[in-house]
Amino acid sequence: MPLPLGFEWFVAWRHLRDPERRSRRTLIVGLAALAAGALCLAAFYVGPRLPFLHLGRFAPGAHVPPDWFPSRGAVVLENLKTIGIVALVAGVVITILGALLSSFTVFTAISIFGVFLGTGAPIIALSVMSGFEADLKSKIRATKADVVVSTDESGDVPRPFTDWQAVQAKLVGIPDVVASMAYIEAEVIVKHATNPAGMGIILRGIDPARAAKVLDLGRTLVEGKVEYLEHPAEIPREEAEILRPIPEEGGEVHGEMHGEREARQGEGTLPGILLGEELYAHTLRVFLGSDVDVACPLCGVGPAGPMPKMKPFRVAGHFYTGMYEFDSKLAYVSLADAQKFLGMQGEVTGIEVRTRTPDVARAVADEIARRVGPGYEVRSWEELNNGLFTALKLEKIAMFVVLTFIALVASFSIVSNLIMMVTEKAREVAILKSMGARDGAILRVFIAEGLYIGLVGLGLGLALGIGGCLLLSRYGLPLDPDVYYIQKLPVVMRGAEIASVSLAALGLCCLATLYPAFLASRMRPVEGLRYE
Repeated sequence: MPLPLGFEWFVAWRHLRDPERRSRRTLIVGLAALAAGALCLAAFYVGPRLPFLHLGRFAPGAHVPPDWFPSRGAVVLENLKTIGIVALVAGVVITILGALLSSFTVFTAISIFGVFLGTGAPIIALSVMSGFEADLKSKIRATKADVVVSTDESGDVPRPFTDWQAVQAKLVGIPDVVASMAYIEAEVIVKHATNPAGMGIILRGIDPARAAKVLDLGRTLVEGKVEYLEHPAEIPREEAEILRPIPEEGGEVHGEMHGEREARQGEGTLPGILLGEELYAHTLRVFLGSDVDVACPLCGVGPAGPMPKMKPFRVAGHFYTGMYEFDSKLAYVSLADAQKFLGMQGEVTGIEVRTRTPDVARAVADEIARRVGPGYEVRSWEELNNGLFTALKLEKIAMFVVLTFIALVASFSIVSNLIMMVTEKAREVAILKSMGARDGAILRVFIAEGLYIGLVGLGLGLALGIGGCLLLSRYGLPLDPDVYYIQKLPVVMRGAEIASVSLAALGLCCLATLYPAFLASRMRPVEGLRYE
């Protein structure tokens, strides 16, 4: 006699419940931890507003040592915040475990809790890694375009990119292309009176009129304007630079270098340069309007061949991308100034193309390669940063596999729990079979038990993972920007990752039910009623 489907689920739910065990101790401990965490956070946010805890004022006559606040008060309140967050997280976990122990059997509650952790932890971990990936991608897009077109340098002699205007005209009308810009890139040395030894950097010549659409300089610029590169006369002069005498240099001075010194002394308009934050504030220690010297070791030409060439530039601003490699090694000048200084009149290094989204860069690169034809190399941001993002992808895969082992351990507990359930419910199985239940019905009953465990644990894990990610993205976990170069922990939730974690956890739960369900379905009625 086949059993109704609803009856099979009812029997499975009844097997997992424990009506006799009603211990609330774990639940009470969890609620107490939640209350303690809430009190600590309340003290952190309300404490500085109290008069005797005000960090910037000490009330005479108060029974508090004068050196306790503000020196130790900030440390105490910061510790309260840390303790409060830890207590809240522990309280949530213990409260969920207590609620499970008060509703299900001990082994069932542990199995559900394992699935809960095996689902929630991977979602949070993968979302944080996706956040770092998205943050890194945005920082790269702030200084690098999505697609780069350059000449093919596979030959013995690199071909100069002099027909860049014709190539740029072919990019017009390509779908998903926002803007394009020619650029020059070269390695130079920048010097200032505060750092006479100089620093090797990457000098990039850009078109100031197109830079705002191709690069995110407008977003990353901390001080100054991109327009100063095109109109350097508008750069405000630093008073210290006007009054500072030009240091004398010993030895022979190249004629062109000497001419530049005379131009500076004659108050000529110097071309503008944008510096990275680390280069601006820590390496050179300059200000808006300061004059710096840029030297190209092999750009000058003398009687004996290539010679160093130096040219003064005026600081037009500084930018902060959040990547130390860019902020400490990158500087921008106008394309015309770079061509003149580097001796590349009419020549560029390549063309940068900004696409609508980074995801369409590969398709746009293929279309550009088809239009410009052979002799050119077209690479997307994925190819330009292939090693970096491949490493991130491998790390995410490894993190997913490692954290899935939590759900795998939970699946082993499901196997042991259901095998014990088969032994414990042998009499009920025998009665159902003696009443006419088929093997398939008993099989479905125990599979339903595993699905119950998986679905309840999955639901709680999804709530933990998504809720934790929302809280992290809303309030954030503050990080030291001097160490991590980021203000708070980035979080980006992706539906594909959440779905893969959910399917992996639920799939392991389903696989864990097969062997115990098969044992129960093969049980003969006489074995279950032998000792009754």
